[in-house]
Amino acid sequence: MTLWWSAALIAAGATVGVWLAGSALGVWREERAGRVYELTPRYRGAVVRAVLAAVVLCSALVGGVAQALVGLPDSAVPVAAVSPASTARADSHPASDRAPEAPQASQASGTPGASKAPGTSGGATTALTQIGQPSGGRLFQGTLSGLPGQVRIWLPAQYQAHGSAGPGSGLQAVVVRAPEGELGEVWQGLAGAVAGGHANAFVAVAPADPCTLASDDSALRRAVAAQYRIATKPRSWAELGVDAGSSCAVTAELAHPDVYAGAAVLGGGPFARPSGALPSGIRLLMAQAHRDTAAQADANRLRAGLQGGPDLSVRLSDTVRDLTPELERFRLVRLAANYLTEMFTTRQ
Repeated sequence: MTLWWSAALIAAGATVGVWLAGSALGVWREERAGRVYELTPRYRGAVVRAVLAAVVLCSALVGGVAQALVGLPDSAVPVAAVSPASTARADSHPASDRAPEAPQASQASGTPGASKAPGTSGGATTALTQIGQPSGGRLFQGTLSGLPGQVRIWLPAQYQAHGSAGPGSGLQAVVVRAPEGELGEVWQGLAGAVAGGHANAFVAVAPADPCTLASDDSALRRAVAAQYRIATKPRSWAELGVDAGSSCAVTAELAHPDVYAGAAVLGGGPFARPSGALPSGIRLLMAQAHRDTAAQADANRLRAGLQGGPDLSVRLSDTVRDLTPELERFRLVRLAANYLTEMFTTRQ
């Protein structure tokens, strides 16, 4: 089609150019004919027409040729060869200048996300695949060696920068126990809390079954730390429970307050007090939306049942309100991120 347009352009230009040339010739002859009657010839009109004819003809020719070249297939256009030196320069760029790091595919197995994350110990093979980039982070899903079921791992936008200072310099991590349909608000809330300047950036680990390994998730924490850069200071992990996963987050904190910086529970219930003596150092935030009076009652009952525990701190919050439950959940997650940041700061 481009060649047809080129031919039409040349033909139209040639027609106009020939007409102008013929007009110039006619004016020239007319002026010469006046010499017989001793009139002074004026060739200005002929010259103007001749110049216009030349311009039109040249423009049509150049435009038509250019249009024809544009329409040539790619194989007809010469391609400059890439020099080995430029390829070598591209390969020699340091890792810090490349795209943000993600678990790479294992060359041996061809499984996405199967290689060990740099800066970590252990050689556990995983099958994690990036499935999206919600809230400015990167979301991976798959299985971890030795653990039942699927797991989602959300790396915030700050993940790459926090691992460059050496081993143990990674981010703190939060085990998120929430239904799958509510994880979107969790990622948004965590990112929003960081953007607000009141919370740290966390690696978020969400088992597909919120109650998986609730009483002892040491295997989950080891598997994640072997694959991603997680801070190695004491109590670099915390629990976050949302709605149906809230009671399981409480179970984890009450079982091992020596491992977690604390737990934040958003909605949910009912909550059961464990039998026997309470361990020392429980840190718990129980936050519900202002309209969720049933969850508030459950939280009050649990706090009353925990009274007398050694080095105990249980906070309640029922001030969050918004137009929809989704917006309230987003605000609750931001509140939880602020609380967990405080616990990470004061307990390390």
